[in-house]
Amino acid sequence: MNVGIVSKWFNRGQPVVGRYIRSAVDELGHRSFVLAKPRREKGPMAGALERTGVWDQPDVTAASSFETPLAEYEAWVEANSLDVILCDQNYQFEQLARLRARGVRIVGRFVWEHFTREHVEPALAAYDVVYSVTRCEQERYAGWGLETPRVPWGIHPELLGVPTHRSDDGLVRFVFPGGFLGHRKPAEPVVEAFRAARGEHLRLLVKAQVERSRLEVLLPMIEADPRIDLRLADERWHEHLAAIAANDVSISPSRWEGLGLPLYEAVAFGMPTIANDDPPMNEVVTDDVNGVLVPSHPDGTARSGIPARRPDVGAMTAAIEHVADPTVLERLRRGTEASRADHRWERTVAALGELIVR
Repeated sequence: MNVGIVSKWFNRGQPVVGRYIRSAVDELGHRSFVLAKPRREKGPMAGALERTGVWDQPDVTAASSFETPLAEYEAWVEANSLDVILCDQNYQFEQLARLRARGVRIVGRFVWEHFTREHVEPALAAYDVVYSVTRCEQERYAGWGLETPRVPWGIHPELLGVPTHRSDDGLVRFVFPGGFLGHRKPAEPVVEAFRAARGEHLRLLVKAQVERSRLEVLLPMIEADPRIDLRLADERWHEHLAAIAANDVSISPSRWEGLGLPLYEAVAFGMPTIANDDPPMNEVVTDDVNGVLVPSHPDGTARSGIPARRPDVGAMTAAIEHVADPTVLERLRRGTEASRADHRWERTVAALGELIVR
């Protein structure tokens, strides 16, 4: 079958999901074609579209704008004789419904922090199948009468190929993968918690892609502790992964989360994770097995109305000190490596394959 993937196409979580989905389609023996949407013309990296490194792939058609005109969709479908289109976070219901009416099968998924009850009716008109990747979003949608088959997310083989180098210098290295430092990333509580942690052998890398206004608050906090380093760069994908994998522990709490790629990266790299005990973080991290889950507190809501949660600073400090104990760290590393079996990429590929040919 000829399968199209509509996705953003640059170094960020959602486009990485699109790229991994494409590899699954290829693994299933189908031909894949990408319609690459540029980033919205606002915010950091406006209009971004990448065509180098891992993003330099054949059969990628660049859309003219994020809100892609119907004529461009139709031309792309016609040029590639598409049977199925896979989407992630595509709210262009009218355009997709028109393509569906032409006989193209439309399959897609929505993150629960954006998708609301009001989206259910137009989504059902536009999509043949809406699926879920996390249990929490599947349960939320079921409460609205929208049954979404689950495609459990797994660890992509690309991640298992990243070399991990453990230093023997006596330091314990933590990393906070901040990405775009958006509202869901509790960077200030993480830095505050780390600053309170005892131990001159502790190090924290705060990793972010772009400058944001919140750095005005964050930078003085980082500069006040010589154990903390800020790396602000939009690195090539493999450089980014290598920088993450060079650490011992991932600190990945979130006020809310759609999928949480850093959680899967940490498991792939054998790194225990400290996260708040909220979904979907606790769907990947099991307390005292492959990481430490800390309590959280109400902190408003996300766009869709799901609760936002602020991780408890004191509990994170305690978790940092606990995980830094050599015996605990080694035990959690073993648990993390064993937990890879719970997130096999083969399960993702198989479940996606069922949706494509259903």
